[in-house]
Amino acid sequence: MNFRRLETLGFVIGLFLSIQLSYIHPDEHFQSLEVLACRIFGINGTIPWEFQSETAARSFVPLFLNYGPLLCVLKFIKVNNPLVILRLVRIQNYLIFMATSRHVMRKLFGGDAIGAKWCNFFIATSYISGCFQSHSFSNSLETIVLLIVLALYNELLCHGGGYKISCLAGFLIALGCFNRITFPAFILFPSLVVFWRFFRTHQGPLVLLLMSSVVSSLVFVLIDTRMYRSSEFTITPLRNLLYNFDEANLEKHGLHPRYQHALINLPQILGPAVLLINPSRHSFRKGTNGLIVSAIISGLLFLSIFKHQELRFLLPLGPLVFACLNPINSIASINSALIIKLWLVFNAILGTIYGVYHQGGVLKVLGRFQEQKAVDVHVWWKTYSPPTWMYMNEELVVSTTMLKQGIETVDQIPFETVRNHVVDLKGCDEELLNSTMSSFLENGANVKLIAPDSLAGRLDRLQASGSLKLSLSDRISGHLDLDHLDISDLSTFQPGISVYSVDLIK
Repeated sequence: MNFRRLETLGFVIGLFLSIQLSYIHPDEHFQSLEVLACRIFGINGTIPWEFQSETAARSFVPLFLNYGPLLCVLKFIKVNNPLVILRLVRIQNYLIFMATSRHVMRKLFGGDAIGAKWCNFFIATSYISGCFQSHSFSNSLETIVLLIVLALYNELLCHGGGYKISCLAGFLIALGCFNRITFPAFILFPSLVVFWRFFRTHQGPLVLLLMSSVVSSLVFVLIDTRMYRSSEFTITPLRNLLYNFDEANLEKHGLHPRYQHALINLPQILGPAVLLINPSRHSFRKGTNGLIVSAIISGLLFLSIFKHQELRFLLPLGPLVFACLNPINSIASINSALIIKLWLVFNAILGTIYGVYHQGGVLKVLGRFQEQKAVDVHVWWKTYSPPTWMYMNEELVVSTTMLKQGIETVDQIPFETVRNHVVDLKGCDEELLNSTMSSFLENGANVKLIAPDSLAGRLDRLQASGSLKLSLSDRISGHLDLDHLDISDLSTFQPGISVYSVDLIK
């Protein structure tokens, strides 16, 4: 096997996956591009609760640092095609991640060229790199910041000195915390290692690191306070932390067993390569001084305390666990070449699912809608929430369902607004879908329904038993809906997403 060629091919495939229109999780839009695009391009969209002044729980600073320059350039040169913007953002994320991980691993492995080679191979051929790291998750930026901080820590341990390094590390630690409140979970144990082995006897750099972190945090607070136009200091990480400490809030996003990260999510990142783990490789004792292992343990331990556990939360551990893989000396007693072949097949399958087809029709439909100067009423049902920034519409009105005493209602939807109106009905039942579209039609609206083909059978039954007529106006086959699969109804396995024109039966 020519591993250098496989690594190059993996990089190219990852770049290809980065420009595909898969949609992995709503947060990749609604905690980044949705917010920035509305501000920079002057359009209307969906502003999530985390970015509203009354409940501000997310900082603007990491977003503007990471995406602001690119979006401002695109606005200056008058690029307003949302699919082009999205693809350029993902290419940027992917290239920054690949360059950063390669540089950092070379530093962390020191003279162990073989260890760095294997680590770079697994990073380049992992579906995580092309599918998740390229998407605009806050977790993707968290990975970059963590890797750089670990490289700076390693520089302190290996070469001493460190006033400039300590100052930069302090800034990045503050940035990591304002980006995601989970960042301290990854950096705590490595920080203890560096404190014991370096800062204990070098108080000057320690003081500078702390001062840099505090001053940076104060600047971030002032920026957020101004952005939110608040009359009092807005400390977004504190608000976010308090929100997540309340299990009732986490229940809204889904609760998982505490072993989810360790026994399900991490193996889903590693796949067959879990058999190649060798956490005691010599480079950990010499070059990295335990920083990689301590970061893995720290992240897994503290993130597992919270019951809301998604795979993307472990993205920062991806490059670190790949650094623990050694096909030459691992826990596997079978031929490591076979494991690597299985690894490649595993990543090809998941890369195709998550990188190409997963909810991909949502973004493709939006790309077609954006070509229209104005839209009527678009009702989205049983899809991921549409990233409404991709309409690039200055007059857009966005509505959704509300919970009233635990019951989903549409009481706050302005049915009299029949132009440039997007309605996200999420996963409501057919009765609410029927009444919502009927209310718009009675107000003289032209209604389009966007729904996955996996639910075509339910739409047929709705049409047969109600007063609505659905006429297919557009269909995209490259859409995979994994949220409504029902083994008792094979029609739910049908890929695709369709746009229907809706009319009242007279």
